[in-house]
This record gives sequence, C-alpha cells and structure tokens, in this order.
Amino acid sequence: MEIVVESIVKDGEKIYAVSSNSPFYVDFKGGQLGDRGYIGDAKVLGVFEKDRKIYHRIDKEIKQGILEVFIDEKHRGFVRAHHTAQHILSASLHEIADINTVGFRMGFEYTTIDLDVPFIEDNVLQEAEILSNEIVRKCYNVEEIWVKRFELDKFNLRRAVSDKVKGDIRIIKIEDFDYSPCGGFHVKNTGEIGIIKILRKEKVKGNLTRVYFVASSLALSYFQKYNRILGGISKSLTSSVFELEEKVSKTLEDLKMYVSKVERLSQELAKYKIREIKNVGDVYYLEGEKEILRYIPKFFDKKDALLILFDGKSYSFTSTGKYNVGEIIMKLKEIYGGTGGGGRSKGNYISNIGFNRLLEVIE
Repeated sequence: MEIVVESIVKDGEKIYAVSSNSPFYVDFKGGQLGDRGYIGDAKVLGVFEKDRKIYHRIDKEIKQGILEVFIDEKHRGFVRAHHTAQHILSASLHEIADINTVGFRMGFEYTTIDLDVPFIEDNVLQEAEILSNEIVRKCYNVEEIWVKRFELDKFNLRRAVSDKVKGDIRIIKIEDFDYSPCGGFHVKNTGEIGIIKILRKEKVKGNLTRVYFVASSLALSYFQKYNRILGGISKSLTSSVFELEEKVSKTLEDLKMYVSKVERLSQELAKYKIREIKNVGDVYYLEGEKEILRYIPKFFDKKDALLILFDGKSYSFTSTGKYNVGEIIMKLKEIYGGTGGGGRSKGNYISNIGFNRLLEVIE
C-alpha cells in the first residue's frame, strides 16, 4: 500500500504527516481505536481527521510524496476483538435488562461503554458478563451485511441508524444474537475474542453509568497482573489468596485503632513539646515530628505572634494577629524559591532553607 504525504506539520514536539486519503482508520471514529503501523520508516502513533485532511502523528520527520505504508495487523486484531466484544456486551445488557449503550470508547488499557441508566446492579453486570462469554464460546460467525435504508425494517436492529448516514448501510450480524449498524473492525468469529471481563462501573454526568471492560489478550494481561499483585499481598500478609479479604479487613481495623492511639498520644506529647519552643520577639519556632507538631497550634496562646513549625521537610505558619502568612510565603518563594501558599492566618512552605533566612524575610 502507498500514501501521498502532502505536507509535514509540526506542533511543538509533535510531527504529523498530512494527506487527503489514507488507508489508516481514524482514532475514535465510532469509538474505536484507529490503525497503527508505519509510513515509510516513521512509526504512526495516532490518526485524526481535520478539515477533510487525515493527520498521522509520527515519531520522526519524513519526506513528502508517495511513500510505502505498513498496517500493524496485530494492533488491528486487538481493535477487532474489543470492538466485537463491545457489540456482544452491549447486546447482552440490552437482552437481560433492556439497557441501551449510548457511548463507546476503546483504549489500550481498557474499553468503556456508557449506558442510559443512572445505576446498574452488580448482579445485572454479572449476568451480562456470563451471557457475553457464552456467545464467545459458541463461536458465532460475525458477518457484515450491506443494505439500503428501505431494507432496514427486515432486521431487528439493536440501535437505530443515524439520519446522517448516507448511501448503503453496513450492519454487523452476530448470528441471530445481535444486529447493529457499524463501520468499524470486527472479528470473523466470536471465538477469536477468547474472553470478556468487566472491570468496574461508575456514574457519569447525564445520569449515565460507565462500564469498564477488557477482552482477548488484554484480559489475560489483567488476570496475570491481578494474580501477581494478589500473590505479593498474600505473601506479605502470610495468608492464602482466598483468605485475603478477611485478613485485609482485620488489618485495616487494627490500623484505624493504632492511628487513633497515635493521634491521642501525639496530642498529649504536644503539651510537653511546646515547652521547647524558641522565640525571637513575636516570632516563635519549633522543630519536631509532624504528627506532634500538628497539635502545637492548639496549645499556642500568644497574641499578635507568628508560630513557625518545621518537620524536616516543610514549614507550617500560624498567625494570631498582625502577621500575614500568605504575604510572607509569597516573599519567601520570590527570594528562595520553594513551593507552598496560604491565607492570612495559616499556610505551608516547602523548602530546606534555615530559620534565620525565614526570620530575615519576616522582619
């Protein structure tokens, strides 16, 4: 295959090869990922359409003119599997609970579908996942059918065809399980997908529910990753994988108890720690552990004073009157750099400068 590169466009560090026509499928057209591959010896990182031109983001600058094109079929196989998996999962949700898919977006880490319901029960997702994988195992043929608009009534379409679509219409048929108009890539047989696994759900604006899923080799990668993580946690907690839920729950309960004890002890220690405070005029300074220092302002009773606490990494400021903490931190950043900010009475400044330098700015 060949392509006519009409121009090379640079946008900062990004480089684009621009053409009027391209064998590369555009990213997120219909929700799916676009093609990847090479134009000449430049790797194609992404593809989008703008002003009737196709922009191919490439990893190096190339010459204009007619160049050889290589399409990454492995990547296209990834796209086929996930796009067909989306059809199957969407059809399963429609059959089980009459839930419609109103959005779809494919990614390298997961794929999402947006459903027209504000909430969906976990058992419904579980049923849809089981049915989806049954369709995969049945190795149904996946066919494309081209029809005229007046022929659409012959098919039990899962979703209507947009009025924007002109000419013949392409329908993706998965046996008698699903008929859906679509222009993307699909497998020839559902068995090629291997497995479909739902990861999670979340509510999104517009009273929709977003479902995350993976399929094919990506699903296997997820299982391997989860197994590795669970194995590591299991070893650390000296517990079998099947006992982890109970063990983690008990560990978290113990942790909350210990954190509560540490907070109570830190507050008590703060009463004694404040005796070590030093001052230069109305500016008071104290170094110590962060957990203890956080309670010092509670016991600080000086009026029109500035309290500065340092935990070894950052300074905490508390003003009880005339000092404006926000202005002080702004001056410190202007002179010494660092990060932080605050209002009139409280603020934080992250820097390793010494107290004497702080004092010079404050005075």
